[in-house]
Amino acid sequence: MSRIAALAALVLLCSHALADSAAATRLGALLAGMQRIEAGFSQRLIDEGGEVMQESSGRVLLAHPGRFRWETTDPFEQLVVSDGETVWQYDADLAQVVVRPLDRRADQVPSLLLSGEIAAVEKQFEIRSAAAPAGKERFDLVPREAGGLFAALAVQFRAGVLEQLVIADGLGQRTEVEFSEVQPAGAVDDASFRFEAPPGVDELHDD
Repeated sequence: MSRIAALAALVLLCSHALADSAAATRLGALLAGMQRIEAGFSQRLIDEGGEVMQESSGRVLLAHPGRFRWETTDPFEQLVVSDGETVWQYDADLAQVVVRPLDRRADQVPSLLLSGEIAAVEKQFEIRSAAAPAGKERFDLVPREAGGLFAALAVQFRAGVLEQLVIADGLGQRTEVEFSEVQPAGAVDDASFRFEAPPGVDELHDD
């Protein structure tokens, strides 16, 4: 490679890094405006051929830093809740709750992103601005290392308000989450981010 070509490559790399940094800063600023929010959500799981495999809906409560409560109400009841240290996954139909430590490197990355832990997410993903319709902002998150649980994530805002989250896995499937009625949650009881198993519910620990 000639010195001119090498210099050009270095300039491109630097400008790309600066663009990523600006995108991360902007996304962090948008998330900072979501200190405590609640919203409705509808979710679709789509296979690699574009067929919808599953649809669900419910309510979500997010609070910084790292606390979340995802409550699915249709077509079945399921609750995933975290106080920032522990995750409880409760399946009412199975009368079972799985308790495990919150892993900031693995399956809770989308929830950590939305609940404000941008630094934890940025360690694992490059954050890039993406093309979006007028009045919207979209960010693509690309894994820094291949072989992880998520092949890509994207989050979209409309006029600064959370609108959509798209999660792609390594099998070619993707989950599309659409948010509605997004609003500040006001004062939130810490108990909203903890779970106590009802009588008769099996409690399994996954350490």
